[in-house]
Amino acid sequence: VCGNFATCKQTITVNDQTPPSIACPANVTVSCASQVPAVNLGAVNANDNCGPAIKEHAGDVTSNKICDNRYTLSRTYKATDACGKTATCKQTILVNDQTAPTIACPAKTTVACASQVPAVNLAELTANDNCGGTVSKAHTGDVVSNKTCDNRYTLTRSFKATDACGKTATCTQIIKVDDQTAPAITCPANTTVSCASEVPPVSLPGVTLSDNCGGPVTKAFSGDV
Repeated sequence: VCGNFATCKQTITVNDQTPPSIACPANVTVSCASQVPAVNLGAVNANDNCGPAIKEHAGDVTSNKICDNRYTLSRTYKATDACGKTATCKQTILVNDQTAPTIACPAKTTVACASQVPAVNLAELTANDNCGGTVSKAHTGDVVSNKTCDNRYTLTRSFKATDACGKTATCTQIIKVDDQTAPAITCPANTTVSCASEVPPVSLPGVTLSDNCGGPVTKAFSGDV
């Protein structure tokens, strides 16, 4: 009441030693490198005891790479508070292509002669992969079956497609060789003689032969009537 007074001081120390919290997007598995999700800070949950935290992508690390579409990617995110305290988390993205490519062989075909069997043509194959990229195509062999003569048999032609991770697919083309055309034969010209003694002897060289498939054609005298 007489105007005398006293003072005291309270010291309040503000000392944030608590780092922010951070939660990454869930781990994910994809089939192809092209399906790896883009960096998404919006999917990162970061909080700080004293207010907002800054989120950033801190880098990707690839490991266990076997091929272009089979590896592990570790993606790191970081949260930083106003006092520079940080926290990190990792999202694991597994790239694991287990799908074989697709392959379609040329259509089944029938030819008359062995000489008409088409040559191997990889360009006629259709091959695709779920992950895109190059699919290698190869001819893996021909197998002949049901052969009854040089121009009558079945040929089974096999092809294979291989993707970037070594997954394969196969198909077969059936080529039927079936000669149903008889050879052509031309006899010596008709002739007239006066006497039985003048009938010319059989002459196979005077007989002309040809076959649609080429190759030897057997000539034989089959009788006089």
